[in-house]
Amino acid sequence: MVHYQQQMQKIMRALLPVHKSLLTVSECELLAYLYLQPDQNTPLLLSNGSGMKKEAVSRCLKSLYEKKCICKQRQSADERSYRLFITDTGLSELKHGYESILQPFYDLWRSAGEDFEDFMRCADKLATHIEKGQGKKFDDQIL
Repeated sequence: MVHYQQQMQKIMRALLPVHKSLLTVSECELLAYLYLQPDQNTPLLLSNGSGMKKEAVSRCLKSLYEKKCICKQRQSADERSYRLFITDTGLSELKHGYESILQPFYDLWRSAGEDFEDFMRCADKLATHIEKGQGKKFDDQIL
Protein backbone atom coordinates (compact mmCIF):
# COMPACT_ATOMS: atom_id res chain seq x y z
CA MET A 1 0.00 0.00 0.00
CA VAL A 2 2.86 2.38 0.73
CA HIS A 3 4.16 1.86 -2.81
CA TYR A 4 0.71 2.60 -4.29
CA GLN A 5 0.37 5.69 -2.13
CA GLN A 6 3.77 6.95 -3.37
CA GLN A 7 2.78 6.27 -6.98
CA MET A 8 -0.47 8.21 -6.51
CA GLN A 9 1.52 11.12 -5.08
CA LYS A 10 3.77 11.12 -8.17
CA ILE A 11 0.73 11.19 -10.43
CA MET A 12 -0.94 13.96 -8.44
CA ARG A 13 2.22 16.09 -8.49
CA ALA A 14 2.51 15.59 -12.25
CA LEU A 15 -1.05 16.82 -12.68
CA LEU A 16 -0.61 20.03 -10.68
CA PRO A 17 -1.17 23.18 -12.75
CA VAL A 18 1.95 24.49 -14.46
CA HIS A 19 0.87 28.12 -14.56
CA LYS A 20 -0.54 30.06 -11.65
CA SER A 21 -4.12 31.18 -11.82
CA LEU A 22 -6.02 33.80 -9.88
CA LEU A 23 -8.24 30.94 -8.69
CA THR A 24 -7.45 27.91 -6.60
CA VAL A 25 -8.46 24.47 -7.84
CA SER A 26 -11.33 24.40 -5.32
CA GLU A 27 -12.56 27.80 -6.48
CA CYS A 28 -12.47 26.61 -10.09
CA GLU A 29 -14.43 23.53 -9.10
CA LEU A 30 -17.18 25.58 -7.46
CA LEU A 31 -17.34 28.01 -10.39
CA ALA A 32 -17.63 25.03 -12.74
CA TYR A 33 -20.59 23.73 -10.69
CA LEU A 34 -22.26 27.15 -10.94
CA TYR A 35 -21.59 27.22 -14.68
CA LEU A 36 -22.65 23.65 -15.47
CA GLN A 37 -25.53 23.43 -13.00
CA PRO A 38 -26.89 26.95 -12.54
CA ASP A 39 -29.87 25.62 -10.55
CA GLN A 40 -27.49 24.12 -7.94
CA ASN A 41 -26.53 27.55 -6.73
CA THR A 42 -26.78 27.63 -2.97
CA PRO A 43 -23.84 26.99 -0.64
CA LEU A 44 -25.47 23.78 0.65
CA LEU A 45 -26.11 22.42 -2.85
CA LEU A 46 -22.53 23.27 -3.86
CA SER A 47 -21.22 21.46 -0.79
CA ASN A 48 -23.36 18.39 -1.50
CA GLY A 49 -22.51 18.35 -5.20
CA SER A 50 -18.78 18.87 -4.83
CA GLY A 51 -18.25 16.73 -1.74
CA MET A 52 -16.43 19.66 -0.10
CA LYS A 53 -17.15 20.47 3.55
CA LYS A 54 -19.49 23.39 4.17
CA GLU A 55 -16.69 25.38 5.82
CA ALA A 56 -14.41 24.95 2.80
CA VAL A 57 -17.23 25.97 0.45
CA SER A 58 -17.86 29.07 2.57
CA ARG A 59 -14.19 30.09 2.42
CA CYS A 60 -14.05 29.56 -1.35
CA LEU A 61 -17.28 31.48 -1.90
CA LYS A 62 -16.00 34.38 0.21
CA SER A 63 -12.84 34.49 -1.88
CA LEU A 64 -14.78 34.21 -5.16
CA TYR A 65 -17.06 37.05 -4.06
CA GLU A 66 -14.06 39.24 -3.18
CA LYS A 67 -12.52 38.45 -6.60
CA LYS A 68 -15.83 39.49 -8.21
CA CYS A 69 -16.27 36.03 -9.76
CA ILE A 70 -19.71 35.48 -8.24
CA CYS A 71 -22.63 37.59 -7.11
CA LYS A 72 -25.23 36.83 -4.48
CA GLN A 73 -28.96 37.28 -4.67
CA ARG A 74 -31.03 37.15 -1.47
CA GLN A 75 -34.06 34.88 -1.46
CA SER A 76 -37.35 36.70 -0.95
CA ALA A 77 -38.85 33.81 1.03
CA ASP A 78 -35.91 33.54 3.47
CA GLU A 79 -33.67 36.57 3.91
CA ARG A 80 -30.89 34.43 5.42
CA SER A 81 -30.73 32.36 2.26
CA TYR A 82 -29.17 33.42 -1.02
CA ARG A 83 -28.47 32.12 -4.49
CA LEU A 84 -25.15 32.43 -6.27
CA PHE A 85 -24.45 33.36 -9.86
CA ILE A 86 -21.26 33.38 -11.88
CA THR A 87 -20.23 36.80 -13.25
CA ASP A 88 -18.48 37.66 -16.52
CA THR A 89 -15.26 37.96 -14.51
CA GLY A 90 -15.96 34.52 -13.06
CA LEU A 91 -16.48 33.03 -16.52
CA SER A 92 -13.23 34.54 -17.75
CA GLU A 93 -11.27 33.34 -14.72
CA LEU A 94 -12.88 29.88 -14.94
CA LYS A 95 -11.73 29.55 -18.54
CA HIS A 96 -8.21 30.69 -17.68
CA GLY A 97 -8.10 28.54 -14.53
CA TYR A 98 -9.22 25.39 -16.31
CA GLU A 99 -6.76 25.95 -19.14
CA SER A 100 -4.04 25.97 -16.50
CA ILE A 101 -5.50 23.04 -14.54
CA LEU A 102 -6.22 20.82 -17.57
CA GLN A 103 -2.96 21.35 -19.47
CA PRO A 104 -1.03 18.74 -17.42
CA PHE A 105 -3.89 16.25 -17.99
CA TYR A 106 -3.73 16.78 -21.76
CA ASP A 107 0.07 16.50 -21.73
CA LEU A 108 -0.04 13.19 -19.84
CA TRP A 109 -2.87 11.91 -22.04
CA ARG A 110 -0.88 12.70 -25.17
CA SER A 111 2.21 10.92 -23.83
CA ALA A 112 0.50 7.91 -22.18
CA GLY A 113 -2.51 7.47 -24.48
CA GLU A 114 -4.58 4.42 -23.67
CA ASP A 115 -2.91 3.88 -20.28
CA PHE A 116 -4.10 7.34 -19.24
CA GLU A 117 -7.62 6.64 -20.45
CA ASP A 118 -7.69 3.32 -18.56
CA PHE A 119 -6.45 5.06 -15.41
CA MET A 120 -9.12 7.76 -15.70
CA ARG A 121 -11.88 5.15 -16.16
CA CYS A 122 -10.67 3.40 -12.98
CA ALA A 123 -10.47 6.73 -11.14
CA ASP A 124 -14.05 7.44 -12.22
CA LYS A 125 -15.20 4.08 -10.82
CA LEU A 126 -13.38 4.71 -7.53
CA ALA A 127 -14.93 8.17 -7.24
CA THR A 128 -18.36 6.58 -7.72
CA HIS A 129 -17.61 4.15 -4.87
CA ILE A 130 -16.63 7.08 -2.66
CA GLU A 131 -19.77 9.03 -3.60
CA LYS A 132 -21.95 6.04 -2.73
CA GLY A 133 -20.19 5.66 0.63
CA GLN A 134 -18.52 2.41 -0.39
CA GLY A 135 -15.06 3.87 0.13
CA LYS A 136 -15.60 4.60 3.82
CA LYS A 137 -13.34 3.44 6.63
CA PHE A 138 -14.06 0.13 8.25
CA ASP A 139 -12.21 0.76 11.51
CA ASP A 140 -9.28 2.69 12.93
CA GLN A 141 -6.66 0.09 12.08
CA ILE A 142 -4.33 0.70 9.15
CA LEU A 143 -3.33 -2.91 8.56
